[in-house]
Amino acid sequence: MYNSITIIGNLGRDPEIKQTSKGGNYAILSVATHRKMAQEKKTEWHKVVVWDEKIADVLAKYTKGGSKVLLQGRLTYNVWEKDGQKQKNAEIHLDRFESKMELLDSKSEAKSSQGGMADFDDDHNDSTSEDVPF
Repeated sequence: MYNSITIIGNLGRDPEIKQTSKGGNYAILSVATHRKMAQEKKTEWHKVVVWDEKIADVLAKYTKGGSKVLLQGRLTYNVWEKDGQKQKNAEIHLDRFESKMELLDSKSEAKSSQGGMADFDDDHNDSTSEDVPF
């Protein structure tokens, strides 16, 4: 059996780079994907944890909020209890092996981009950085 998920979306903000206890870098991303349903655009947010240090370093160096990326990793679920109720969320993890990342912005877009949410979407941008859920 194989657990694999691929998404193409825009970073909701700059990658958050952190360090493991052994000093290696990892990244936490908030990625928005879009789909249209009956003339209405629906945005879904995905939390992505990049454990592959090389990918995390490339993301830190070459991306920012609004950058378009392709990410392939594994889908994980976290379960916890809060106020007596079971809570569950999904995350996408890019491990050292069996993961993939592609930068999809053109070189001219990367140079001319002002960052933030300005490049969030090709059609228009209704969101502000406060809309990013994590």
